[in-house]
Amino acid sequence: MIKTVSYNQDYIIKSILDLHGNGAIELDVTYSKGAFYKSGVVGEPLEKFDKYPQTDDTLEADACDLPHLDNQVESIMFDPPFLAGYTKQQPTGIIGKRFHGFRYMQDVWDWYDLCLPEFHRVLEPGGLLIFKCQDTVSSGKQWMSHVHIINKAEEVGFYTKDLFILAAKNRIVGHNHGNQKHARKFHSYFLVFTKKK
Repeated sequence: MIKTVSYNQDYIIKSILDLHGNGAIELDVTYSKGAFYKSGVVGEPLEKFDKYPQTDDTLEADACDLPHLDNQVESIMFDPPFLAGYTKQQPTGIIGKRFHGFRYMQDVWDWYDLCLPEFHRVLEPGGLLIFKCQDTVSSGKQWMSHVHIINKAEEVGFYTKDLFILAAKNRIVGHNHGNQKHARKFHSYFLVFTKKK
């Protein structure tokens, strides 16, 4: 029996592919260093893209502007930044250096909103999109990213087929968490979408 909650990322990705895919990822648009594939449980994607390539076999491309024709791709993995990384003028600390490029959470969401129609364009009818995300608190406000992403994906023509929760035993703590006002997020999501036929 495949469960929706796990501490194991490999288990979740393999479960998604077993249930909804053909066992492989065709295109990873935010490949980075390929952490999803290091264990060998999930095979390397056929195509690897990243805005800032970290490996020799990764091509430079922005997820919101892909070099594909319409209806050409069978499956996409998307593991984008889920936090705004700038504090003041430059990225600082672990969070800032890891999630550079977005000063405010609205900037992150705006980028998601550009990427989703692009994924819909390049995916074939019935094609699979796996979107990893996490909710967060920024400037004292809750940003329920998984809700926003689902609503936007449905708006552009995706069907929300499944949802998995990756639980964590610990999380990186930012620079200003001394006065806690919201529950700390110890989970992230793998949202599973298919392009409507």
